[in-house]
Amino acid sequence: MSESWQQRFHREAREMDTALRSVLARRQSDEELRAALEELARRPYFRDFTWLWGPALHVRDRVRFRPLLLSWFTPSALTAAGKWVDAWKGGNAAALKTWLDDADRADDVEVFRRLYAWKLAGLPRGTLDTEWREDVMRRFKAATTRSARHTALAKVDLSQCRLDEKTALALDTVDPEAARAFILDHLPWRWSIWGQRDAFLPLWTTLMERARARGDAAMASALYRRLVDEATWRRDVLALARDVREPEALLRELKEHHPEAATPGIAHVFVELAEVRGRDVVPYLLEHLRSVFPRWGVFGRRKNAKGLPELLQLARVRGWEDVWSVALRTSATAETFDAEVRRLVEDTATDEAVTRRRLLQVAGAGGEWNLPGLGLARVQPLTDGTAVALYTRFPELLRGPFRMHVASGWHAAYPKLVSQALQQDDEDLLDFLASRAAMHLVHDPKTQKDWVKVLDALASHYEALPKEGGVFARRAASALGAIPAFAVWDYDALLEKNRLARLFFQRSDDFYLAEPRAVRDLLEAPQIHVQALAFRLLGRDSPRARELAAENLDLLQATLLRPLHRRTRHAAFSALANAAAHGVEPARRLVPRLRDTFALPDTRYPKESLVALLAQVLVRWPELRGPSETPRVFGPTGEAERA
Repeated sequence: MSESWQQRFHREAREMDTALRSVLARRQSDEELRAALEELARRPYFRDFTWLWGPALHVRDRVRFRPLLLSWFTPSALTAAGKWVDAWKGGNAAALKTWLDDADRADDVEVFRRLYAWKLAGLPRGTLDTEWREDVMRRFKAATTRSARHTALAKVDLSQCRLDEKTALALDTVDPEAARAFILDHLPWRWSIWGQRDAFLPLWTTLMERARARGDAAMASALYRRLVDEATWRRDVLALARDVREPEALLRELKEHHPEAATPGIAHVFVELAEVRGRDVVPYLLEHLRSVFPRWGVFGRRKNAKGLPELLQLARVRGWEDVWSVALRTSATAETFDAEVRRLVEDTATDEAVTRRRLLQVAGAGGEWNLPGLGLARVQPLTDGTAVALYTRFPELLRGPFRMHVASGWHAAYPKLVSQALQQDDEDLLDFLASRAAMHLVHDPKTQKDWVKVLDALASHYEALPKEGGVFARRAASALGAIPAFAVWDYDALLEKNRLARLFFQRSDDFYLAEPRAVRDLLEAPQIHVQALAFRLLGRDSPRARELAAENLDLLQATLLRPLHRRTRHAAFSALANAAAHGVEPARRLVPRLRDTFALPDTRYPKESLVALLAQVLVRWPELRGPSETPRVFGPTGEAERA
């Protein structure tokens, strides 16, 4: 009977503890010890025994083993019994303290900061901040030079800890220049999402006045923006709007006073500023309208931020289309956005060119969040009725800038819009709607009747397209090419429950192969499952597949260097084998790429399959073999003869 994950966890923890104690007790050179530990580091839970091997390596040679310590250091402690403990309260606490003190004396900032954060992590939140602040003051006051003060602060630079004004003033008194960046990096945050005044976090007026007195306006502004409460900020900016007459100076002052924390009533203040100064404050409003965001109501419903309806009304009355459009696109709820678009579409009294311009102003993403390897955009969706109304009056807008606003998903299936597009035989719009429908997973047909209706209508439409001349293949490839990357999560369930997906991915192989442009579109699609479909097509055992694979070798050979799932990579290998089998010239281009791929450091790369692929190509085209790839046959005399 196989062991459970709990049994495996306890066994691996026990084995790691035993192996580490054995290696550390062995008489060996530093090089041998480092090699043995690097080998152990490949096994599970090596990091979690830092409390055991870290102090031992430090005592042995802190310089030689420092790279290994920093590479595998983890502030957690796992015992041989498989229990997570606080290592600073166990039997190894004295060794850890010695390690910490030695790093402190040697001014090893990186090692000390990691150990220091580890030690404080076991304290309650209030005790942690108090002890940390006292330590910061003690170290900073004890340092006698500017360089020593920078080092002292670098050692205790913990991102999770926050200063209070008393500590900040003490640091500023000793050396304001050395303490400035540290103070600004460890200011407390004022969270006011529920609208409180946050009396427990007062404005640091003493430090702000001291900064202004010595001419450090930037620091005073940073302190104000981080710590100001909503009532104080409102009073100050309205006073600025009344007293500062020069528009450019007013904008500078408003920017220097804009709060960093969430401010629920910010839209109300924007309305008051606009009423006092008119267009003078519009550049400031446009820059900070993204600070206005919907709030949660009862039962999880979204409501407009307080003051946003009044701001939209003021912008409409005064003709500030820039403020109105940005506020609507970035800050309003989906219901408000949809109602405004519907109002514009149904307004036949206004000149059509004006209506078109206003619609263009509100189209597009309302916000973006970009991280390494991940980007998200916030787009306001339209309801089915509004989408049909917009399509009826301005079809080119729905096909173009408003297309992202009708991307179907969990919120809507757009059956009326699909029906309207089918009646108009609008190929561009239908292909886009099909791209979104083909990746939707219908969990319960009884409760998702709109989705069932849409999928049946679109599948019937594509099934009825002519297969001759590549019409179906081009349209299907166009729809598949519009599916975003990483949009399909459960491919097998999708094929099981989505009729349109089955048509595109499983039932149309021969039609794709009959149309070269469709195959290339599939290869260039952003969605990996669509690319895998192309690999499968080009890997089929047929003259047509080999011909198309050779024609698309420029795209196929790039798969050698891409990170792919093993099954997908094997499908790509089959397509590459077909390309090489079609003729010697494609094979001649491919062989050097295959040889270069062996140098990839990826340990999970299926090198054995790569060897088989290269061997298959060289067997088919022996003239491409290198000296080391040419077999030799030895006769009775021992002389080698070429095969």
